Amino acid sequence: MKLFIQIKDGQPFEHPIVHDNFCQAFPAIDTVNLPLGFVQFERIEKPNTCGIFEVEDCFYQWVGGVVKDVWVVRAMTNEETVAKQAEMDENIANAKRDLAEYMIIFNKIPGSVPSVIG
Repeated sequence: MKLFIQIKDGQPFEHPIVHDNFCQAFPAIDTVNLPLGFVQFERIEKPNTCGIFEVEDCFYQWVGGVVKDVWVVRAMTNEETVAKQAEMDENIANAKRDLAEYMIIFNKIPGSVPSVIG
């Protein structure tokens, strides 16, 4: 997918624009010979390499003659860590509740529990 981004004061401005949208917004601009103020943008996939209490942040950076996504992994702030721990605690509580409900239903179905011969 071909993308472009606007440049202001030598820095990427706003967000990348998909080729078709760019052509609709700027019909007079030749995308092969971009004027000053626009450059090609290269999308880099999110690497998904962070741990449980880490966050992947993205920013735009010049690399050669294009602007690219640059991904960095950072430790969560204290606030983010507290929120993540609360989310994990809630997920565990929900899983325990769901398992308990399942076991109640499972044990009420005649013949659902194998009989032990002994």
